[in-house]
Amino acid sequence: MAADPTKQKILQTIDQLPPEGVKELAQYLDFLQYKYHVREPRKVVALGGLWKDLDFDVADEEVRALRQRVSQHALERG
Repeated sequence: MAADPTKQKILQTIDQLPPEGVKELAQYLDFLQYKYHVREPRKVVALGGLWKDLDFDVADEEVRALRQRVSQHALERG
């Protein structure tokens, strides 16, 4: 199978760039990967049971009250 002509031209051009140009190109390629969401797959980390050995007994009502206090404090400051 023949290589894509556009990719061949890009590779030839890269070979002709000075080192600082290659570095700049690498930075631009990083930007393009970000722009098009081209990333390596992330590892899935299982967090279930992470705190099971800790004495951490908090009711939903306590969490709700804390969230309300934090929200109110943020509104007062802003």
